[in-house]
Amino acid sequence: MSKGALVILSGPSGVGKDTVIEAWKQIRPNVVRVVAYTTRQPRKGESDGIDYRFVSEDEFRTMADSGKFLEWKEVHGNFYATPLNDMQALLDDEKIAILKIDVQGAITAMEKRSDAISIFLLPPSWEELERRIRGRKTDSEEVIKIRLENAEREMAFADKYQHQVVNDDLNKCVEEIDRIVVSGR
Repeated sequence: MSKGALVILSGPSGVGKDTVIEAWKQIRPNVVRVVAYTTRQPRKGESDGIDYRFVSEDEFRTMADSGKFLEWKEVHGNFYATPLNDMQALLDDEKIAILKIDVQGAITAMEKRSDAISIFLLPPSWEELERRIRGRKTDSEEVIKIRLENAEREMAFADKYQHQVVNDDLNKCVEEIDRIVVSGR
C-alpha cells in the first residue's frame, strides 16, 4: 500500500459506524477518520477535534461560503461538513482517510471524488437497528422516531454505493471492509 485512499462510509444512525472504524484502526493503524465539522452540541463523552469540530452556525456558514468543505448538509436539524484541507492532508500522508457521512453528503462527495471507495453499512435487521438506537440512551423518543424515519430513507440509497456490508459480526464486517479497501487501492 503506497498511497492514500479515500473511503466514504455511510449507514443509518445506530448501525455501528464508529464501532467499525475503531475496530478497523486496531488492525490497520493508517486508517484515520476525517474529523467533520458540526453545529450540533457535543454528546456526553465527545471531544472537540476528536469526535467532531463543534462550531457555531455562523462560523460554519462562513467556512461553507469560503469553500472550505468538500461537502456540507443539514441532518437532524444540524449542519455537518467534510473539511477539504484535513482530508487532503491525510491522503498526502498516505493514510486511509474515512469520511463518515450521511447519504446526502456521500452522494455529493462521490460526484466530486471519483477515486473514493464508497461503502454502505447495513444493519442485520430493522429490529436490531432500532434496538441499537434505543440502547444508546442519548436521544428523546422524538429524536429516536426521526432517526428511524431517516434510517429507512437512507437505506434506500445503499445501492448507490460501490459496496454494501452488513454489520452483524464486528470482526467479519471489519475484515470485509479492509479487504474491499486494500483491493481497491
